[in-house]
Amino acid sequence: MQRSILHALLTLAPTLLFAQGDSSPAPSSCWNVRTLNTAVGSHRPPAGTTDERAAAVLWSEDFENGLGAWTVNTQTGAVTWQLTSTGNTGGYTPGPLQSTTGYPGGSWVVADSDLQGTAGVAENSTLTSPPITGLDTVPFMLLRFEQSFRQLNNDITQVEVSADGGVNWTVFPVNGEVPGNQSTPGAPVAQTVLLNISDALNGGSGDIRIRFHWLSLEGFTYSWQVDDIALLTVEANDLRMLSATYADWSPDEPDFNGLPYTIYPVDEVRELKFKALVVNNGSQAQTNVRLRADIDGPGTNNTVLYSAPVVLQPGQMDSLYITGYTPVATPGTFLLNLEVVQDQAEDLPDDNARTLRFDVGTDRFARDEDAMQGDRDNGGEAYELGNWYHIRSTKTLYAIDVALSARTDPGTLLTASVYDEDLGLLMGALEHEVLASELNLQGEHGFITLPLIAPVELEDGRDYFVSMGHYGGNEELWVATSGTSAPQSSLILDGGSGQWFYVTVTPMVRMNFDPAAALDERTLGGTRPTALPTVFDESTLVRYELERAAPVRWELRDALGRLVRQGDEGTRPAGMHGIVVDGAGLAPGVHLFTLIDGERRSVIRIVRNGAR
Repeated sequence: MQRSILHALLTLAPTLLFAQGDSSPAPSSCWNVRTLNTAVGSHRPPAGTTDERAAAVLWSEDFENGLGAWTVNTQTGAVTWQLTSTGNTGGYTPGPLQSTTGYPGGSWVVADSDLQGTAGVAENSTLTSPPITGLDTVPFMLLRFEQSFRQLNNDITQVEVSADGGVNWTVFPVNGEVPGNQSTPGAPVAQTVLLNISDALNGGSGDIRIRFHWLSLEGFTYSWQVDDIALLTVEANDLRMLSATYADWSPDEPDFNGLPYTIYPVDEVRELKFKALVVNNGSQAQTNVRLRADIDGPGTNNTVLYSAPVVLQPGQMDSLYITGYTPVATPGTFLLNLEVVQDQAEDLPDDNARTLRFDVGTDRFARDEDAMQGDRDNGGEAYELGNWYHIRSTKTLYAIDVALSARTDPGTLLTASVYDEDLGLLMGALEHEVLASELNLQGEHGFITLPLIAPVELEDGRDYFVSMGHYGGNEELWVATSGTSAPQSSLILDGGSGQWFYVTVTPMVRMNFDPAAALDERTLGGTRPTALPTVFDESTLVRYELERAAPVRWELRDALGRLVRQGDEGTRPAGMHGIVVDGAGLAPGVHLFTLIDGERRSVIRIVRNGAR
């Protein structure tokens, strides 16, 4: 299936946050659908990791004696690299950098947009080292530094290396994996970044320059703090796993079948595509390099798989794949140990493996990591936020599960919807008034189940989009996020512009196939009302019986859960009564009629002819 709707939506040049012909900004940390956001001139993928190594130090800088001969060049904006001993301390910032020689008591450098920036004013500032000489006989080298970074939207942080005194520069983007409104892991405790800069040295250089480059198109964002920079020797045999997944997927694929789902229903398991990105950080060629996948499934469903072997020369990077594995359709947890192995004895094995997991369940379909890591809203504007799913077997969707952050105001109305592969609305859920007890703090995973107004039959081989919704206004509704999403696979509908954008954090929005989650046509005390006819053109008569005199009100909601009509019948005596629902002006489709009899509520479905 070709997702033609995505091609038809508005697209932007990479990294821009404004729609063509529209001066209103896009929602924070999101981009227009079908526009990839890749740093211009990228040379290496992000490679941030906590890394403790005993390699020999060739050169270092800890800024304890000030900036010295380091130079600052600010081309645009007021944000300029500066020496600090306090760091970034503005709202929602992680605080001063706790590096090896940093806070407390030390000094480091910072590009502080939160302190110096102005909204709407682009920022472009570099910090460049003095000449680093005497290393022309060292062809292989690692650059290590400690950092703390917080992303707002699409701020760009780059490390740039010159081997010819600053004439030409090789760009190493970093922090591209940090989602919007989140910080590097553990911040303000420093994260150690290790980059193999051997390719930039062209076999060795007598005049090396290192440059830290801060770029923000929108201005007034957060900060990048850096300290304890060093050039290191490399070991002879040192492979490093930069990233790993059990389900490799790209926006160029025709559907969302291959996404890395975290919970698969038993009838939705599918072939997985393992992938690891590996670099040879050593000085010697590595032979028979393979990805090893040790799979610990439920019960006795364990296996070990290997990728095809490759040879990696010093500084070379390659992707290793394992295909052909389909998990057994048995409920339980699958623990995955993905490790890169080679013929040579690994000198530094700590960064050669990743541990991942997914679950097979009975009635939930999920993309999130089951623990709130962040949250997002839309700045008071109405919005919908959710995830794409691909269905492989025909089934019935009864409800949508949503997790909310504790920054949500209790009493806010929450809705949910399911869309087809062309983003055509299929069905909505009944509005839900959020309770304080339903909200989540960091690491929690409480979900609100929103029954659809009518169950929806999902067809095999189709993509579907499920989302939560907020009407906007002063009451805030923050959706919990957990994990990262590939471009195009999680979307937000901005109510202000009416446009879809993609986000790179994963909303905690799930499919629920449990029949018990369906909206009951129920009466909470008394006799359930009936509609004659249930499917109507001009009108239908809703009949109900009261056991005793009571005040009677009614509400009619559409397939989105929106209130479209309501009435107050006053106090009615005991006995049979009727309410005429006029079809004039009522959109075709399923509607929910709620009768409020004092403290009792009764719910039935009626259908305005034209859509079943």
